[in-house]
Amino acid sequence: MQSRYFKTGIISLHNQNHTDPYLHVANIYPHLMNFVSYKWWARYIYTITKPKAVKNPSVLELAAGNCSLAGHLSKLYKNYIVTDISQSMLKHSDIKLVRVCCDMTSIPFNKLFDLILISFDSVNYLLSKKRLLELFTEVNNHLTDKGIFTFDAALESNSYKHQKTAATKGRAKGFIYHRKSIFMPLSKIHKNIFTIEYPNGEIFSEIHKQKIYSYETFFEIAEKSGLYVVNCFKAFSYQKGKATSDRVQFIMKRKV
Repeated sequence: MQSRYFKTGIISLHNQNHTDPYLHVANIYPHLMNFVSYKWWARYIYTITKPKAVKNPSVLELAAGNCSLAGHLSKLYKNYIVTDISQSMLKHSDIKLVRVCCDMTSIPFNKLFDLILISFDSVNYLLSKKRLLELFTEVNNHLTDKGIFTFDAALESNSYKHQKTAATKGRAKGFIYHRKSIFMPLSKIHKNIFTIEYPNGEIFSEIHKQKIYSYETFFEIAEKSGLYVVNCFKAFSYQKGKATSDRVQFIMKRKV
């Protein structure tokens, strides 16, 4: 692994052969997410975690993207570190925090955290149960005894809903894009295929794959990793999550 510090405030802990999965989509990501109220989302995460967190917790956000959520949540939780696998996404943030470019299954810190969080179904980008177990085990190894882990995950009904708007197109800051969404029920893989035309006329494609796990899988993998489920909500609510929910929000702790 190589570590380099950039003027942007980004520490890269990837080798030079690492492929940035959001190299092109990072340019249009704020436009794709302009329907999201990050302030409300941050308040929601704060509300469900604060009662279970220690006072003034140390926070690690994995898969933070362009740090739009962190920009609000770090005002509520001050001791905050952000990471993402995509340097391009991190570069699109002007947040006043050190940003670390790394894989969320390989947490590069020799310290423990009181709160580890992942947002917007980023766990679904781990395409096998083995990779999901690697994440949960790594989180377990970096949580304090009273620490909590929260993340949301997309379930199968969410993928079927997205098939109703399977193809979209738009413009953002001189970029023209087309997005096609495909869910394959047998493999449980959900693809988002982007074709992006730059202002200079160059055209690039990116394929983003997600694995849509069953509701029960998250409980099984938690058990194997030494974590247990404290709460599972229907995402963005305080209702109990179910296998039929579109998205679910988990809160987990270490078995101690």
